[in-house]
Amino acid sequence: MRLARRQALAGLGALALAPKALAREAPVPDLALYQAIRDEGLTRGQAMTFATSLVDEVGARLMGSPSMRRAYDWALARMRALGLGDPRLEPIGPFGLSWRQTLAWARMTAPDAVQFTAVASPWSVATKGAVAGQAVAVRLDSDEDLERAKGTLAGRIVLLGAPKSASAEGSAIVRYSDEQVVKGDAAQAVRAYYRTVVERRARQGWEGLFKARRNAFLAAEGVVAVLIDGGGAEPGAMVVDGSELGGRPWLAAERPFFPALYVDGASYARCWRLAKAGAAPRLELEIATEEGDPAEPGYNVVAELPGQDPALKAQVVLAGAHLDSWAAGAGAADNGAGVAATLEAIRILRAVGARPRRTIRVVLYGGEEQGLYGSEGYARQRLGWIPRSTAPEQMALPVEGRRAKIGPLRKGAEYEDFSVAFNLDGGSGRVRGVFTGGNPALAELYRAWTAPLKDLGVLAVYDGPHWPADQSTFTEIGLPGISFLQDPLDYDGRAHHTSLDTLERLSPGDLAQAATVLAIFLINSANSDARAPRPAPT
Repeated sequence: MRLARRQALAGLGALALAPKALAREAPVPDLALYQAIRDEGLTRGQAMTFATSLVDEVGARLMGSPSMRRAYDWALARMRALGLGDPRLEPIGPFGLSWRQTLAWARMTAPDAVQFTAVASPWSVATKGAVAGQAVAVRLDSDEDLERAKGTLAGRIVLLGAPKSASAEGSAIVRYSDEQVVKGDAAQAVRAYYRTVVERRARQGWEGLFKARRNAFLAAEGVVAVLIDGGGAEPGAMVVDGSELGGRPWLAAERPFFPALYVDGASYARCWRLAKAGAAPRLELEIATEEGDPAEPGYNVVAELPGQDPALKAQVVLAGAHLDSWAAGAGAADNGAGVAATLEAIRILRAVGARPRRTIRVVLYGGEEQGLYGSEGYARQRLGWIPRSTAPEQMALPVEGRRAKIGPLRKGAEYEDFSVAFNLDGGSGRVRGVFTGGNPALAELYRAWTAPLKDLGVLAVYDGPHWPADQSTFTEIGLPGISFLQDPLDYDGRAHHTSLDTLERLSPGDLAQAATVLAIFLINSANSDARAPRPAPT
């Protein structure tokens, strides 16, 4: 989410109004069931119990790592304890290198002695013990830059690019005002961010090709290591997701062949200034890793709350959240919160004795952080897929789902029996609105469903997209994929892909509200007379 979304949020007041509801009346919700769900979720809720167990006991869940394998076991155990049907791991194909950092440190030894905060770039190669060298500050943003730097980097520790700009002030906790939600300003800010993501991805193929050339250049030069500025929007937060090196470092054949280390923003900036001033800073560092299968399998964790209506139980309402995270923090807001709220929503439904007519399927996705691997794998195996471009700049994109569409949808066996997919991936903030992804009929229905939830802060339904996440996998193949507008809290500044994404990022009351709202949407979807309306074909 980062800078583009933060800038969009800053300009909320100048944005357009939300779309108006359509005229046709929607069915009246079951208010007695609403009240039972509210009582259970808001007074006896256990969302934080799920979250604390996952975040503190399992911790960071980098895809392919031993910790991710522990997360699979954790999720299966929770699904069994909830009494869900057939908890299982569903393969999404070989993912990549099994890897974890076991040691990472860096320090300056001259002209001053300073210890840095350091984290290995995900899937970095290890050093052979401690290594040392002079730090050199270089901008390598073009092929011309590479040509100018040729022959100058052997034996050096490369500072990869100028320091990020950072604020001296900490991030505030952000909550939307009711006016921002009702008028649609908050939704428009999110859509502005969505547009920047789409535009950035249009450039990613060419950028990926360049970064691959740059990685090969650095390896050929014989650099000792590469240092990356981990500075985030919040002082003390380190953003660590490997994006600066590009490509798919989780694949053994594509990982950079040099050690790469993120260091805290203040230390990086100081080294850069010293190097630019000719002070020749000297650094020492070490990375130790544990590596295993170069084609570690990836999985989704799946289970069902079976439908009770013989005529409708084959239809599926999907409750989804991604189980994986990056490795610098503990994956609390991104996305332990979504996992906890999803499991809690199911617990609530079980506690109130809800009997869904359709099957509610829980899917905790793997590999979301590398490009929606889990939801794409689920859809391809069950629902359908669209052939993608194989042009060189498109093949440089990290995952198939980001490549340009070149063919019609090929429907899978479960396409017609699919109803709707819900996705929670916005931190632990309370739900303020619902995005229906260009589906006016569904937006009209959801306005009736949210009317009794206004006192909980759920004030709007938006007929448009949220930012690209796992729900996008479903909307792209013509199925309803639903996400939620949540209060940001400190997701953007402190949590998103950072070392500060720990349990402290979660708001217990907000998380209980989000789980309660999700439970209501799940049971309403499962018990509606008709399958969720689908968007018009494009």
